[in-house]
Amino acid sequence: MRKPTGTRQHIRLLNHRRTSGLFLRDGRYIADIKPDDGRRVTRQLGTNRESAEERFDALLVELDAVAADAASPRLADFLLSAFLPTQRQLKSYDSSERSVRGVVRFLDAKEADLRVRDVGPHHVGRLRAFYAEQGHKPRTINMFTQKLKQALNHAVDLGLLDANPIARVKLLRVDNRRVHFLELDDFVRLLDAASSTDFHGLFLVIGLTGLRPSNVRLLTADEVDGDMIRIPPEKMKGGRWGEVPVSTFACSLLAANEPNPLYFPARGHLDRPKGLRNVQRAFASAAGRAGLEWARLYDLRHFFASQLAKHGATETQIGHLLCHVGTSVTSRYVHHAIEDLRPLVEEHGERVRIALGGLPTAVPGEDEAAIRV
Repeated sequence: MRKPTGTRQHIRLLNHRRTSGLFLRDGRYIADIKPDDGRRVTRQLGTNRESAEERFDALLVELDAVAADAASPRLADFLLSAFLPTQRQLKSYDSSERSVRGVVRFLDAKEADLRVRDVGPHHVGRLRAFYAEQGHKPRTINMFTQKLKQALNHAVDLGLLDANPIARVKLLRVDNRRVHFLELDDFVRLLDAASSTDFHGLFLVIGLTGLRPSNVRLLTADEVDGDMIRIPPEKMKGGRWGEVPVSTFACSLLAANEPNPLYFPARGHLDRPKGLRNVQRAFASAAGRAGLEWARLYDLRHFFASQLAKHGATETQIGHLLCHVGTSVTSRYVHHAIEDLRPLVEEHGERVRIALGGLPTAVPGEDEAAIRV
């Protein structure tokens, strides 16, 4: 609607500049309001003053509600429309989405009208109680809490909050003790159960290198440089280069494959990696046949770490080999520190090779080029 022009009589003013309020022009009442966001709202309110003032008051209430939504939107709306899209760049987007929607489910059930500016620590308590009653474990509840913290940090970045009101809320204590670990005999039985599948080599390489399953599943020829595996930052959880020395036995296994460019492609698709769910299902199936129903794919990484610890490696050394971000060694000395750990990896590879029946290794001669498999 066009802004009214010409002479007009002010009936009610909303600011000292006389540019916003209820006006009378040519016998008709007009609302001409300029809210704080800078846009102008004009409405024709008829010729009757009493009804015009009622409609003007209703318009003010409507605009106040719009301003309140802009200054402090409903938390559920903010999580889905403003925060969740920022998570799409993460490799773990699926997990982030599940956590966000978990918080939204709580809000829909218990705090539907809760606004961003009204969130407090007691709401975390209510969220925890809501999911504890449903039988969810502390680890899952912590995921919801942590994602809510991240969302409110984003609200601070956007200027909706001055500070995160739940920043100091501590996560629930989680019992990380494991009842079962893959021992060397378990690992051998597992591989034997997977021997007739095309997942056998993938499981074995994870157990020999300690790499995350995703890094082995997506392993390409240019990431294997002789007896080192170098994973680029975009594939690493910590966003930095991952360097892992490879035992002679592991080198031999990789040399037996012909990457094009993947070492472990999907069946019938050389340029497509195996799907994570397929790998997890294959592992669960092999574990079941081996009588290790409790085992999960990530236990292969735990197997690598626990075997090294059992034979003398320190936690710091194992942290280097697992590419944990918490290592205290600076990036300038990573290459030297990694090389110092090569004997541990070699010994581990030899123990596994012997346990599997003394499989032969194929090591290239000194005059051959570095292994490219």
